Amino acid sequence: MKKLFILLMILAAVCFVGVWIYQTQRLKKNAQAPIGKGQVVMNWGLIILFVIGLVGTFTAPSTKTSAPAEHHPANEHATKVSKAQSSSESAAAASSSSSQSASSSSSATSSSVSSSSSSQLQVDFPTDVSLNKTGDATVSFKAPANTQFEIKDSNNNVVTTLNGNAQGADQTYNFKKPGKYHVTAHNGDQTIDKDLTVRGIGQ
Repeated sequence: MKKLFILLMILAAVCFVGVWIYQTQRLKKNAQAPIGKGQVVMNWGLIILFVIGLVGTFTAPSTKTSAPAEHHPANEHATKVSKAQSSSESAAAASSSSSQSASSSSSATSSSVSSSSSSQLQVDFPTDVSLNKTGDATVSFKAPANTQFEIKDSNNNVVTTLNGNAQGADQTYNFKKPGKYHVTAHNGDQTIDKDLTVRGIGQ
């Protein structure tokens, strides 16, 4: 649009200069020659066209400045799409990292439980016995060397403590009262608890 106004301004200027030269030469040849109404109208018409072209040149929008504005939304959309892709990739990476951490934690927990189970203190004794006719119930406790047993009654009172020996021989205790007992075995940092029931005579 701006180029059209420039072209109009140039054509009006050229035509006006041509008419002005023609009229000047005509007046030089014949100073008494009258100026026709058509020439006046032509002169003013050319001047008006020149002014319109001049004003339009400065007021018409430039195609160069409007072009970036047309492409700006596309660039902004491309930027948003790029940011969305980056966000999704970051979320996927974080999810993968969390899964790996959870897997590592689970493996570590499993290894710890397995190690604890394999190193658990192993003891062996009957957990349900009855008093014989003489009112006794002898229980033999089998455990590794230097294992200590602590026996408590149902009221949490310590009945006896059996100190382990270096040879790992069986330890025995003669129960004389029926009831429920709680046995705790200690060997270093290892501890295990078991319940033991002593029944009355003939039960």
